[in-house]
Order: sequence, then structure tokens, then C-alpha cells
Amino acid sequence: MTETTREGKPLASGQWRAWAFAWGLAESTFFFIVPDVFITRLALQDFRRSLVACVWAVGGALLGGAILWWVSDVEMGSRLLRAFTHIPGINRDLIASAGQAMHEQGSTSLFSGMLRGQPYKIFAVHAGVQEVPLAAFLAFSALARMSRFVLTAALASLCARALRGHSPRVLSHLHALVWLAFYLIYFLAMR
Repeated sequence: MTETTREGKPLASGQWRAWAFAWGLAESTFFFIVPDVFITRLALQDFRRSLVACVWAVGGALLGGAILWWVSDVEMGSRLLRAFTHIPGINRDLIASAGQAMHEQGSTSLFSGMLRGQPYKIFAVHAGVQEVPLAAFLAFSALARMSRFVLTAALASLCARALRGHSPRVLSHLHALVWLAFYLIYFLAMR
């Protein structure tokens, strides 16, 4: 099935891969909407394509995480973390708890962080400041990000199968409503 734009025009071959990579990179550095939104949209139509998009989104996230790790000495890390408080859904308590988790658990804290809604970008900066080895940080990053992306893609695909009698337009609207509700709850909880 061909992925289409909002105007109904088909995406150029492979363009969805670039979108997944760019979204993974953007969310791992400054953007506040997770790549799962795009990945689950793909999963509604083609689960295999969404799995490939997971790989591309992880690649973008790893690049962003490596950049933040690399620039995050104590001074720059403090500046970045202060700047992150201006991103929706991120507050000082969230930054402090992610830093504490990174200090106590190392890179394995990425798994508990993803379950708690702690943005990856915060962990990347803390890992750089705390001099967590880059290779270990990226390995755990890849595992944590991929597991979450695949899980959300699988859930979206199962929902699409359960609702297969509905038109793609209805599925698209339901997808948008689910993510709007998710972010409404998330942003209210993180105030």
C-alpha cells in the first residue's frame, strides 16, 4: 500500500524513511512529539514498512543522542538542561529524576525512563555530563528506542486489524485522536 500525504498524493519512494530518520533525530534533540506518532501512522497501513521506519527512527535518535552526549560537558550540559525546561512536557523535576536514574543505573535507566515518559534527550545530556561511555550509551539507546517503537507499531497494527472494516480516513482520525489524548494527558501530568 502506498503512503500518502494529507492531500492524497503518494509519498515519493523512500521518503517515509527520511521522515522517520529526521523525526528520530529531531525528537532526540529538541522536538517534543515522539517518532511513534509517525511510526504508528505507517503501521495502520503496512506493519512491515513501520518496522523499517523504526530502524530509521532509531538511527536518527542515535545520531541526536551522540551529538548531545558529545557536546555535554558540565557547563554545556547545564545550559542544555536549562534550555530543555522550555520544551513542552519537560520540567526541572523530570530532568533531576532522569539525572539521578542515569547516575544510579547507568545506561539501563533508558528502559525505565521510556516507561516513565522521560525524554531521551535528557538522558543523552546526563550521559555526556556523567561521562557514561558512548558505546554503552548508544547500545542501550538502540535497544530501548527500538523496543518502544516496535511495541507502538505492533499495537497500532493490531488496532488496525481489529478495525479493518473501517475506512482509512476513519483510522486516520482515530489515530489523531489517540495521540491528541495521549499528549493532553502527558502535558497535564508534566506541568
